[in-house]
This record gives sequence, structure tokens and C-alpha cells, in this order.
Amino acid sequence: MQFVLVIGRLAFVALIYLFIFRIFTVLMADLHMKGICQSPINEYGRLEVLTGAETLSRGRIFKVDGKGLRLGRGKHNDIVLPDHFASIDHAVFRLQKGQTIVEDLGSTNGTWVNGEQIHSPVQMVAGDYVKIGSITFQYSRWQNESTKL
Repeated sequence: MQFVLVIGRLAFVALIYLFIFRIFTVLMADLHMKGICQSPINEYGRLEVLTGAETLSRGRIFKVDGKGLRLGRGKHNDIVLPDHFASIDHAVFRLQKGQTIVEDLGSTNGTWVNGEQIHSPVQMVAGDYVKIGSITFQYSRWQNESTKL
């Protein structure tokens, strides 16, 4: 008799936990459906060369991912700028909380976003133009791409 009571109590506790788990899954599904609780989306920035040089041809595309992108004349940069107006370490693009930020690294001739020289980090918006020397890039979002550049 004692054994049957113990099994009954364990089954009752298991049913309570199952009920609580079901309530939690329905609540999460409802939050996802309403867009309140969304899974993180892998969004990246995208730079397209609009005007470039012989080694940096027009239409070339670069992805700004979690590692960021360093631009400059130096060979150690992710994007080597073949322009004598570019500094060795000129600018950096990086992702911060899902947003792409561009920052000038103290270059001599400056980094220009939409025709204005920047002096502090700037959040990029799709359609922004970035000019370093004679090289112009256009920024856009790159969302959920499976190919790597």
C-alpha cells in the first residue's frame, strides 16, 4: 500500500511539472508570434566599392562581421586601400549590438560619411556613403547570407 502511494505522489508531481512546461512553451510561442521575444538574427554590414583603384575594383563587396574590418594602406589591413590619401591604419568598421559602427583611426586626410568628415564613431545606416581618399564605398545590410566573402 505504501508503495502505491509513493508511485501516485511521483506521478502527480510529474504531471504538475509537465503542465508547467506546457504553459511555458505556449507562452514562448505566443511571444515569438507577437514579435516580443525574437531569436537573434545574424545581421552583418556590407560594403560595396563604388569608385576604386586597379586593385580595388568597382562592385567588389566586403562583409562586416563580428571581427570587423580594418581599412588602410598597410598590408595588415582587411581592405588594403591603394590610395596615397589613405593612412596606413585609416578606419575600422565593427559590429556593436547588431549595428555597424565606423571610426576614423586618426588618419591624416579623414574619413567622410555622406560628405561629412567624422571625428567620432558613427553608426551606419543602409545607403550611407563612406569616402576615404578617392575610394568610395556604399554601406548596406547583409542579412542571413550563407556565403562568405
